[in-house]
Amino acid sequence: MSDRPFDPHWTTDSPDLAAFLDRICKDMTSREVRPRRRRDTAQASFEAAIKAIVLDLYRAHESDPALEVGIASGTTTLQDWANSRYGPSFLTARTFQDAMAGLEKAGLIVRTRTFWHDPAGKKSRTSRYQASPSLLAGLHEAGASVAALRRHRNAEGIRLKDADKKLVEYGDVQFANEARDRLRVINDMLESHWADLALTDDQISQAKDGLRGERDDEASQPFDFAARTVYRVFNNDDWEQGGRFYGAWWISIPSKFRPYILIDGKRTVEVDYSGLHAAMLYAQERFPIPDDPYQRCVTKPGNKAERKLVKLTFNALLNADSVNKIGEIDDYSPEITGRAWNDFKRFVVASFPEFKHYFASGVGLRLQRKDSDLAEAVMMHFAAMGYACLPVHDSFIVHHGMQDILTDVMTATFSDMFGVAGATDFDLGLGEAPEVTGKAVGVDIAALLYPKGHEGRLQAFRALQETEQPERPPYMCGDHIND
Repeated sequence: MSDRPFDPHWTTDSPDLAAFLDRICKDMTSREVRPRRRRDTAQASFEAAIKAIVLDLYRAHESDPALEVGIASGTTTLQDWANSRYGPSFLTARTFQDAMAGLEKAGLIVRTRTFWHDPAGKKSRTSRYQASPSLLAGLHEAGASVAALRRHRNAEGIRLKDADKKLVEYGDVQFANEARDRLRVINDMLESHWADLALTDDQISQAKDGLRGERDDEASQPFDFAARTVYRVFNNDDWEQGGRFYGAWWISIPSKFRPYILIDGKRTVEVDYSGLHAAMLYAQERFPIPDDPYQRCVTKPGNKAERKLVKLTFNALLNADSVNKIGEIDDYSPEITGRAWNDFKRFVVASFPEFKHYFASGVGLRLQRKDSDLAEAVMMHFAAMGYACLPVHDSFIVHHGMQDILTDVMTATFSDMFGVAGATDFDLGLGEAPEVTGKAVGVDIAALLYPKGHEGRLQAFRALQETEQPERPPYMCGDHIND
């Protein structure tokens, strides 16, 4: 069974879903046996906890019906969370515990695995939960959709971690405040559009089966379509290290699925910086930047799998403390490179004598700070234009008609930061291509009236947007995006 931690920072703008949540709160309050009524502030916290738990368990189910959510309910843990800048503003230990107990007693949530304490403190496990069938049925009757879920605007989006990858509390930091303001602009842009995959529900279900249990430290659920905003993570208790954007579902999906990404139902294009970290180092050293810095290590022309391993190894060498101690990268294949791992990493080092002093220096996280600033600037540009721009670290995904605009913005942004132009490459999406399904086009009245899959989610999103926000500018060439 796959699992993830509880995320309480979710809300909804759907009147029908909000009314359903209010009914749950009213019903649970009436069921309680208490000597006296809660104070208004405590009651508000109790109801906010109920709503947060229900929404996150629903979100988990929609991303993967087998997914479990770990929810801690210990008093000390909850108090620490309540006092953290990363915790929800509504949280109090007592009201949260009451909400959990009430939801479980009412049969709305199910405890799938119980808390287990490891005396050694290494493998303790929080209790795991899922939404019950009755809760899911009620949500369905209320017209719930992942399109109706929205990450709370005040959830902390600027995260600082220590060397052990644990969140660090920080005070009033000017850089963090300014970065947070820009992040809100970016997230407003991302939330005003709907990103999805041009795959059937069956295809997505099959993909989920193959990915269960495979999550990096900052990875969101790959098909959690509600997760369409981002946050930044800075590393080693240092604002100059890291800073990359995480949290959105398209960042976590395997690259083979990215050509199927749709924005507002339209086909997309992905443009990336060619050999970004290598290009940054060339620019810093004032050397000419090759069109593809990694190509010198590719022994078989056009072999994308080999190039990918070169790129991953190059970046791992920049982050490492020692060339000799660096472990084999994920999915390394001697069949692809023709070399054992130790021989291959030495081959990459030898192929870049101009960067010898950067390998095993830990400079990689400082380069990530720069590439994340690049990404921020590119997205801010698109936010100012009112168009969607999805970040994937060193690449961006936009409506296919905006490829030239994106390329120009990326080139200009790199030039502004480093004084020289960086090369870009692109992959055109498959979202509207007939070979996606291979089926003949026909008229299905039921599918038109009650669309499912990505069409259904887009329709639900548009219905909400029409009642909430003014119309934004169209894309171009008649491709009006209703958001």
